[in-house]
Amino acid sequence: MGTGAGVWDLVFPPGPPERIADMFSAAVVADAIRPYDADLAQSVETCRDWRHGYHRVFRGMTALAISAPEISIGMAEAGLRSVRHMLRFTVGRTVAALDTVDVDAEADGNGLETGTVVGEAAAVKRLEVPWRGKLLTGDALRLRLADWQTHGILEADFVAAIERVIDHPEWLALPGFRVTVIGAGAELGPLRPLLSWGAEVLAVDKPGHVRWERLRAAALARAGGLRYPVADGEPGVDIARSFPALTHWITGHGDRRLVLGLYAGLPGAAGVRLAVASDVLAEAVLRHHPDAALALLGSPTDTYAVPASVVAAARDHLAQRGFRGNAQDLLHRVAPHSLYRLNYARPIFDTEGGAWGLFDNLPALAGPDYALAQRLPRWRAVLARSAGHPVSFTVAPPAWTRSLTRESGWRAAAYRASSRFGIEIFDPATARTLLAAKLVADLHATGEPRMSNPEALFAEGAAHGGLWRQPFAPRSLLAPAAISGTVQELIHKLH
Repeated sequence: MGTGAGVWDLVFPPGPPERIADMFSAAVVADAIRPYDADLAQSVETCRDWRHGYHRVFRGMTALAISAPEISIGMAEAGLRSVRHMLRFTVGRTVAALDTVDVDAEADGNGLETGTVVGEAAAVKRLEVPWRGKLLTGDALRLRLADWQTHGILEADFVAAIERVIDHPEWLALPGFRVTVIGAGAELGPLRPLLSWGAEVLAVDKPGHVRWERLRAAALARAGGLRYPVADGEPGVDIARSFPALTHWITGHGDRRLVLGLYAGLPGAAGVRLAVASDVLAEAVLRHHPDAALALLGSPTDTYAVPASVVAAARDHLAQRGFRGNAQDLLHRVAPHSLYRLNYARPIFDTEGGAWGLFDNLPALAGPDYALAQRLPRWRAVLARSAGHPVSFTVAPPAWTRSLTRESGWRAAAYRASSRFGIEIFDPATARTLLAAKLVADLHATGEPRMSNPEALFAEGAAHGGLWRQPFAPRSLLAPAAISGTVQELIHKLH
C-alpha cells in the first residue's frame, strides 16, 4: 500500500464504539495464547464480561510465557501479528489493515524537519543521584544502594549496574550513541539525566507550545544536544498519526548507534493505539539498523514472573513479622480475598524445572486496554532480544508522579504509609536518574545475556521499590495502608 502524502491515523476495526476497544484486546489476547493453551483462549472468546475477566487471563498468560522460551517468543509473535492484522491504517479515504502497510513507502513525501537545541551548561562528569535534599555520589551513593538492596527495594543486578556506572563515569555521555526518547516529557524517562551528562538525544512527543517550551528550556540548561521533529513549523508529532514519517526521520539520524527508547503512554483505548504505533516504529527502526538497541520501562502495576530467590525473600519476611503478624492473619481470615493475601500462592515451573513466582499488581479497575498497552512493548522486547538486539528493560519503582501528588484520596494516603509495609515510593528525580543510569550500564554491557528464558528479561535488574519482596499481594495492602496513611496525616495536622 503506498498512498503518498496525507493524514495518517490508526483506528480500531468496525464495531460498537463503546465496546470495540475491549473486543480488540480480547481478540489479540486470544490469538496470542491459542496455539499454547486452547482452553484459556476459549475462555477469552466466550467471556461475557471481559472488563472484569481480563485480569485472570493476563495472569495466566504471564504464567504460560515463563513455562518455556518457545512459548514466550511464540506468543509475542502471534500477539503482535494479530494487532497488525486487525488494526486499521487510514490515509484520507483509504483504509487498510496495518499489516498491509509498507512503512518505508508511506514515509515518502511526508518528511519532517529537525529542530535543535545545544545545551549551554557543562556536562556532569560523575553519577549524582538526588535523594531527600542531598546529591549522592561515590561512596555515599554506594551505601544508599546497598541499603536499598538489603531492604529489598532494588534487585542486586540493578545495584550492580549502577555501581558499574559509578566506576565508569565516562559512560554517562554515551559517546557513539544517539538515544531516541519517545515520550520525551515522561516523568520517569531519561531525557533530563542524559542531557545533563552531555548525551545526544532525539526527543519525540506530542505537539504543544507549553510542552515544547519546557523541553527546549530543559535542554538549553543542560549540556547535551537535543534534536526534535518539526511538522508544519511546529515542534512535536502525534506518533499514532505520523509513525511512517517518524521512522524515516529517526533512521536518518543513524550516523551514531541508535537507541530507541519507548516511554510514551496514554490511558484507555488511546494508550493501545499509541503502543501499537510505537511498536510499528520499533520494528521498522530495528530492521533498518541491526545494531540498534531497544530501551523500555516496565510499569510496577503489571504482572511478572519472578525468580525463586524473590519468592523466598517474601516468605522470610512473612516469618519475621512477630506480634503484628497475628493481627494481619486475623484480618486475612475475616476478608481472605481483600486483606493481607499472600504475594505468591503457588510456584510456576518451566520446562527446565526452574521455579518461579507470579507477581500480580495489575490494577483491578485499570481495564484490558491498560493491560494490553503494557504487554505490547514486552512482546517487542522479547522478539528484539531473540533477534540479537541489545534490550534494556527495567521495572520502574512506584513514584510520586505529578498526578499522584495532586491526589488527596485513598491512593495517596496508601502511598504515604507504604514504608510501613516494606515499600518505598521514589521521588521522580531520584527514580529517573537511577533508571537512566541503568540504561547507560545496559548499553555498555558486554558478553551474551545469561538468561535462558526470554521472560527473565523482565525480572533481572528490577527496581520495583520493594513490591516484589514483601509478603503480601499489593492490592491486599491498599485498605490497611490507606487507613494508616490517613491516621498519619491526621496526627501530623494535630501537631
